Amino acid sequence: MLTIGKLSDSLRAMGRKEIFTGIFVILVILGVIFGIKKAKAPKVQPFTIPTPTVTQELESKFKLSIPDNVEKINLQAASGFEGIGIATRKFESGIFTQMIIADLPDPESGNYQVWLIKDDNTKISTGTLKLAKGGYLLEFSSEKNYSDYKKVEVKLEDKVVLTGSF
Repeated sequence: MLTIGKLSDSLRAMGRKEIFTGIFVILVILGVIFGIKKAKAPKVQPFTIPTPTVTQELESKFKLSIPDNVEKINLQAASGFEGIGIATRKFESGIFTQMIIADLPDPESGNYQVWLIKDDNTKISTGTLKLAKGGYLLEFSSEKNYSDYKKVEVKLEDKVVLTGSF
């Protein structure tokens, strides 16, 4: 049986060279294990872009075509809500335009409000979604460039229903 005294005697009998060699071998083994785990981790994190199926579904429902020269994002339903949507934006020739199309259930009361939000949490309302062509639609334009407002929220009263970020 190995006792503390025997272990102490064994360590004293070992020279510094053997101790450092043992520590080096342990560190190499740990480095190899860490390297293998890191190599298995994904190097590029996927990002969400509007999927053709959501875009096609909403374009078909609204009987419109979203131009290719605009920024667009999917709007995802917040927890506890149903619906999908697409937000587009563009700043060209001194005019900022935003369009929201959404497939949402009819609210029991109130209206769906659209908000643009900056990273510093500055908010601006761009209007109310209007019932149109079997879904909800908002078209907003301004001479002010709101391109630095990255987040879009569709709210019903004070609850976020749909959200997405450019």
